[in-house]
Parts: sequence; structure tokens; C-alpha cells
Amino acid sequence: MSFLLFLAAMQAAPPPVDPILIPPRGPEPEDQSLALAEAQRLLNCIQLARQDPSAAIAEGARWALTDNGVDAHLCLGVGYENDGEWGRAEQSYMQAHSRAEATNDTRQPGILVNAGRMALADGNAEIARSRFDTVLASDQLRDSVRGNVLLERAQAHVALDDGTAAQTDLVAAQALMPNDKLVWLLSATLARRQGNFDEAGDFIDRALELDQDDPATLLEAGNIAIGLNAYDIAEQAWNRASAADPDGPSGQAARRNLERLAALLAAGPTVPVELPDGVETIGEDAADPQP
Repeated sequence: MSFLLFLAAMQAAPPPVDPILIPPRGPEPEDQSLALAEAQRLLNCIQLARQDPSAAIAEGARWALTDNGVDAHLCLGVGYENDGEWGRAEQSYMQAHSRAEATNDTRQPGILVNAGRMALADGNAEIARSRFDTVLASDQLRDSVRGNVLLERAQAHVALDDGTAAQTDLVAAQALMPNDKLVWLLSATLARRQGNFDEAGDFIDRALELDQDDPATLLEAGNIAIGLNAYDIAEQAWNRASAADPDGPSGQAARRNLERLAALLAAGPTVPVELPDGVETIGEDAADPQP
């Protein structure tokens, strides 16, 4: 995003509510055992994909040879997603969605969200936004699902340089999920990027109320503090982020910020410190700061 994309963690992490794990509703009694068996096989594939994506892809391919249905293509999609092959994952999810439409499978919206996530991860924000629009047009979504899809669409808006639309979606998500720290973290990041530091401070305070030890939240708190020239607070927040996530992206970004801050301040107390790029992801990953 020119506000810089919130993208990295979204590319790697499963969605907060993963609708593909929910078996389709309403099988006939004689079909229930088959539906449960397929649901268990899909769950096993998802678990395998997190450990060995190539093995999950092979399992999905074998499954598709014998039963070219929704679950086989979901298995393939999860395998490709965990292997970082966003384009192939998107294609597999869309094949699953096509089959879900043909059979009135109730997982259609969740599958389309997964395809949208993969399109966004692959750099196709317009396609991703269109898919999120389709899902959000339904009046049958639970609040938690709608809120998470709004977060996804906000990222697509940001990727398309539409900060106003992203802000609208984040405000709507705040109302639906007031106790979700990610809503407030992303709201704070966007507000900071738009130069609204007072609002960003309020949002990050709410995120910290919900989880004061989250490294991504602490990293963003430091970024906002730098924008307010509160160097001591920024240093404290980044030190805590580094300690909480020493080997992860948020901790590493915090350490880089601390090094740059120390170097800039060493040049003299009146030297302005430029705003770092900070957290632009949908989880615990962080973009490389560039103060």
C-alpha cells in the first residue's frame, strides 16, 4: 500500500474464523457418516499442510482423482497456501467454490473469502475486493464473520490506495468486534499512515488494553510514539516488542527501529526522527521499517 500493504501475515496465517472447517449443513441421515469422514479428512489435510505443504498438495491431488469435489480442492488450496503458492491456492479455492455453488454447499462464502485472500496475497487487490464485496452483500453472515471479512476488504482498499474506504470498513469492524485487538491495531496503523495521530493513539491504547504483550501492537505503539516525538515511549515500546518476539518479524523490526533511533539521536537532540513504516500486516508480521 502507499500507506504500505498490511499483507505479510495475512499471506501466511489461516483466517481468524476458517469457514472451510465447518461441514456443510443438512446432509441426509444416510449421508452423515460420509460427511463426517470427509470433514475429518479435510481437517487432517489442513493439519498436514501446516507441517508439510507438499504432502498436503499430494493428498489433495490424490483426493481429486477419486472425488473431484469441494473438499479435495480445499485440501489442495490449503496445501498451496501454506507453500506460499498464492496463485495456485486461489485457483484451487475457486474450483472448490464452483463445486460448492453447484451443490448448494453452505461453505460458499467462506471459500470465496479464502480465494479473495489469495488474490490479495498475489497482488490482485481489485479481484480480491470484488470477492469480499460479494460475500458482504449477504445478510446471513454472523457478526464475527462479517467483521473479519471487513478487515480483509479494508486491506484490499488500502492496496488500492483507497484509505477512506478502508477506514469505513475498519470503523464497521470495530462495532462488530469491539474486543478484537486486530481491529484496533489495524485501525491505529491506518490512522497513523493518514497522519491522524490522536486517533491512532486512541486506537492503539484500546489494542493494548486487550493485549499489552502483543509484539505487533507494541511495535505499532512505538511507531505512533515516534510520530508524536515521544522518543522515550517509543524506545520502551520497541524494547518490549523485541523482548516479546526476539526471533519474529515484529521483534526484529523493533530492534532495527531502536538501532536507527539511537543513531539518529546520537547526532543531536534536535534532529527530527522520521516516521518508520512499521506494522502493515494482519497479524504478527511486520514490514521492514524505513525511518
